[in-house]
Amino acid sequence: MYGVNAKLPKDYFQCHMCRITKIQEMYIWGNFAILPKHPYKEYRICKKCAIRENGKRKKLENIIDERTKQWLKSQ
Repeated sequence: MYGVNAKLPKDYFQCHMCRITKIQEMYIWGNFAILPKHPYKEYRICKKCAIRENGKRKKLENIIDERTKQWLKSQ
């Protein structure tokens, strides 16, 4: 699924978008697949980038719990 898919516990990692490495909340972001050159991949991003990617249409905190449940079921 395209966009922010799940919220995971804090961890020490490097954000795929802003490249900041520290202990921070981790979000799973899925890219938009354009086959065959660009297959679907999931990346770990920080909260700042997750809010920016989610856009202004909905608040991220209101929808992330349901998306996390769906993402965990698919894993």
